Amino acid sequence: MLNRRQCLLASAAIGVAGPSPAQPPVLRHLEVHPADDYGRYVIELMGLALQRSGLPHRLQAMPSFQISQGRVELELGQESSRLDLVWSMTSRSREQAIVPLRVPLDRGLLGWRVALIRREDQAQWLKPPTLAALALRRAGQGLHWPDTEILRANGLDVVTALSGRQLLDMLHRRRIDYFPRSVLEVQGELESYAPLNLVVAPGFVLRYPAASYAFLSPKLRKLAPPLTQALEALVRDGSLERVFRRHFHARLMALGLAQRQVIALKNPSLPAETPLQRPEFWWSPRAHAT
Repeated sequence: MLNRRQCLLASAAIGVAGPSPAQPPVLRHLEVHPADDYGRYVIELMGLALQRSGLPHRLQAMPSFQISQGRVELELGQESSRLDLVWSMTSRSREQAIVPLRVPLDRGLLGWRVALIRREDQAQWLKPPTLAALALRRAGQGLHWPDTEILRANGLDVVTALSGRQLLDMLHRRRIDYFPRSVLEVQGELESYAPLNLVVAPGFVLRYPAASYAFLSPKLRKLAPPLTQALEALVRDGSLERVFRRHFHARLMALGLAQRQVIALKNPSLPAETPLQRPEFWWSPRAHAT
């Protein structure tokens, strides 16, 4: 989800002239905020994938700019785009517009969602809700996030805004009742926005099948096979697992996911090509209990 989910990699193809023969082509990415754990993880992983792929490209940061997920898709598909590669949760419409590298960088955990709530409301959340009870409360999600369609397809009341920051403010000001956040994102946000006095609701987790991929611009489609093969090699030799654990293991254990009641949701936007049948790609609480 391009806010972590809005963290972008971008690439070469700016202007008419190609790179100097003495210089390798660059894959430019937007600067990642120091508090963006998921963005820093993806940058590290994509750097390893480039090394493994044998491609001559290198990563290079470019100044960040604010852009919604909907605009990112439009921008990425244009020949003159500043962006050539982004990372985000997949959907059928997204895979039709831009080119996925179908290795879930998030190990499916963008589909594991805990609820951010106001600290003073904790007593109202002591009993884990059923899906029907949750439907009586107002969730917040991004206007162009695939999660919005998923939550609504499961009968939940969703209020939208353009950015995660706006949604955090809306929660603080009581315009929404809870803000579902990926278990990979939530603790960094709690630290970054401590003055808003928010906490994670106890006892439950939303779960729906989902995958966060790196996506290429269609003009860079030829890079998809070697980069996908490189990411798969990182899965096979355990490199992806090691990088993932270093970034997220302690935080996932602190959330106690194995002890939370799971509210299972359907994902009508999930492409049929999602590699759900490959267990090596996906995280499970039992397999990572220690």
